[in-house]
Amino acid sequence: MLYFAYGSNMDEDDLRKWCEKSTRSFPDWKLRGSACLENYRLSFNYYASIRDGGAANLMELSDHRVYGLLFEMSEDEDLATIRIKEGHPSQYEEILVTVECEGRRVDDVTTYKVAKQKERPDHQKPTAYYMDLILRNARKYGFPAEYIRFLERIETQRSVRSG
Repeated sequence: MLYFAYGSNMDEDDLRKWCEKSTRSFPDWKLRGSACLENYRLSFNYYASIRDGGAANLMELSDHRVYGLLFEMSEDEDLATIRIKEGHPSQYEEILVTVECEGRRVDDVTTYKVAKQKERPDHQKPTAYYMDLILRNARKYGFPAEYIRFLERIETQRSVRSG
């Protein structure tokens, strides 16, 4: 199965630490490449107590895009690990999306969106640490400069980033 990661799950070290703490096996997945999800906007309208701040969410919005990583993973243990980490189904719901990866359209990709009842109407400031995870991976995997500037401007608990 294919999985689109757009938040902290892009960061191998962070996910590995969570797996060790939770006594879960690290996913045995294969990175297919950077991917783009059209007509969604990255939002921080969810407060994650485990992160002590805002956490990434997807909101449908025309003419916007979210960049992330496309992984191929098993539908048994790997999916179970991601579901537990995402608090599925009470915190995050699974949705199927279409992404573009390496110039090709890829359908039926699983990703996670905050459960509607958990979304808040206002910006929930992520911690600087959490935002740095996302930014570090955006740079590492060569996301577009415009998207990186967007990420740099997201207000965190520490300060307003400027790019």
